[in-house]
Amino acid sequence: MTQQSGSDDHDAEHQALVRALAQCPGGYFAAMLLAESVLHDIDVKKAMRIQQKLGNQKLLSTILVELGMLTEDEQRRLIRKHGKSFRIGELICELGYITLAQLQLAEQKLAISPGQRMGEVIRELGLIDDRQLAQALSEQLSLPLIHIDLDTADRNLLRRFPIKFMRMHLTVPYEASDSKVSIATANPLNNIAIEEMERQLKKKAVIAIAAESALLSMLGKLEAVGGKGEAHDQVTEVVDSILLAAIREHASDIHIEPMDCKTRIRLRLDGVLIHKMDLPSELAQRVTARIKVLAEMDISDSRRHQDGRFSREVGNIAADYRVSTYVTIYGENVVMRVLRSTGGLKNIEQISMSRGLLDRFKHEALDVPTGVIMITGPTGSGKTTTLYAAIDYLNRPTTKIITVEDPVEYLVPGIIQCSVDKIAGRTFEESLKALVRQDPDIIVLGEVRDKKSAQVAVQAALTGHKVLTTFHTEDSIGGLLRLIDMGIETFLISSTVVSILAQRLIRTICPDCRQAYMPNKRIANMIGIDDNTLRNHTFYRGTGCGTCYGTGYHGRTALHELLVINEDVREAILERKTSQDVRQISCESTDLLSLMEDGLYKVLLGLTTVEEVYRIAPRSPSHRSVDQIYQLMGHES
Repeated sequence: MTQQSGSDDHDAEHQALVRALAQCPGGYFAAMLLAESVLHDIDVKKAMRIQQKLGNQKLLSTILVELGMLTEDEQRRLIRKHGKSFRIGELICELGYITLAQLQLAEQKLAISPGQRMGEVIRELGLIDDRQLAQALSEQLSLPLIHIDLDTADRNLLRRFPIKFMRMHLTVPYEASDSKVSIATANPLNNIAIEEMERQLKKKAVIAIAAESALLSMLGKLEAVGGKGEAHDQVTEVVDSILLAAIREHASDIHIEPMDCKTRIRLRLDGVLIHKMDLPSELAQRVTARIKVLAEMDISDSRRHQDGRFSREVGNIAADYRVSTYVTIYGENVVMRVLRSTGGLKNIEQISMSRGLLDRFKHEALDVPTGVIMITGPTGSGKTTTLYAAIDYLNRPTTKIITVEDPVEYLVPGIIQCSVDKIAGRTFEESLKALVRQDPDIIVLGEVRDKKSAQVAVQAALTGHKVLTTFHTEDSIGGLLRLIDMGIETFLISSTVVSILAQRLIRTICPDCRQAYMPNKRIANMIGIDDNTLRNHTFYRGTGCGTCYGTGYHGRTALHELLVINEDVREAILERKTSQDVRQISCESTDLLSLMEDGLYKVLLGLTTVEEVYRIAPRSPSHRSVDQIYQLMGHES
């Protein structure tokens, strides 16, 4: 009876909290977080108290992010999942396009002009433009955003409908197949024009969002010149829209790929490429030219591969972009690496390392007074993130840390950072010479590129410095062997290298479509999962949904392989033993856990899938039992 009474009281308190949230700025989203079990009542109550103390000048989600109770990724995922449930004003505010004060101003204006839509009011107040409104609608409704112009449309299809009708409803058909018609609209909800176009054409509509100005410009041109005008100069808007999409989706790279009759735009999300939009070839050429201007590349030369970089703030988020062009048979292929200057820095506890490995990395590697600590892996494996997390761990008022980077990717208060600039004569080699005369305690080399930088790292360690750097190798043992291949003497390697941390990034299961399944037995066995574990353990995968673009994965975590050098390994290096021998000695004498074993562990934790580990992790068969792996990982039952 007492238990039932306590449960009823808790339910009543929860319902009272939900009702109270309806009166709070951002309360709808906070109630959603409770319903999804992302947060508990106590978390939301704390945020509400802070909001009240601040005079209701901040959204609850903003406060929750600042308190560390909610991540930006979780916020974005839930907005995308429940976008249709939001009112457009709330959504635009949650997405950061406008401030809470600006939303409240728009709500006051709407109250005295009830016939208007909130989106129109926000635009009339000059708080956002029609392109940003289109972007918000795209996110709210999970509909693609398209850059429409006369040259991108089927003119015969356009002539099937009166211009006045299309202008009134801000809706145009632009492409048709045997069974479907592609329609661009700035007004996707309750739009009778879409229904009318479906009825007349006897085709099913495929809806995309377009900016109002682009639609009106296109229709005005069609009306004035009979569809023979040139494409409207919207290049800057298109470039900013591509950059904004990459920033908001946390893409690592942007790919602009010319093809036979169009140009494809893809973003690399969680390590895989996702198709975002297409551009007509003529417009794409001007987009490429605009990017080359920003990156200070030679716009007149389209026959030579080029590299450049630029910084730009889009959507109130600053980022650096490394640009590379590659000349193909259809034109210049452009790839841009996105480097966010804020929000990417993590502390040592946030790099997805298991407790057992993390304790060893801190105490047996980072805390060692001198020596070289190397972080290895291929491009895009998260080496730089781990390097900066290690710097953050070592950053103390009593320690001087100096870096040489190309370029500086994150700003860290309290350390001395140098960015290589060849034009200014500040080359990597010159910076290395100057660095050792600056009385550093810890030296950070952005990357060991060649024998010269490897020698600097080793010599600095010999003179009593701690050196942190990154290296491009397959695994931890490969790092040792590559140093030997570079011509570094084995006695120097054995006496200066403290540890090598190899890593990979692996996709995690999407939380919105996560389901239990039975993995392929052959693949499970190949990553070290025996038949007994397969029978007695529950495995999960994502089935594909809007949040994960149908991939079944959302977000990434890291796999790690930590080699801490001991006497047995040093002796093996001096004797120039094979990589297989060094690995076996390391496993037996240093409890080395391979990348594949860490992947197996994360599969058993339900973070990723057997297939993903098989796809990512280097082949290194495990001879350890699941219980042994649990123990070495510091797993708590």
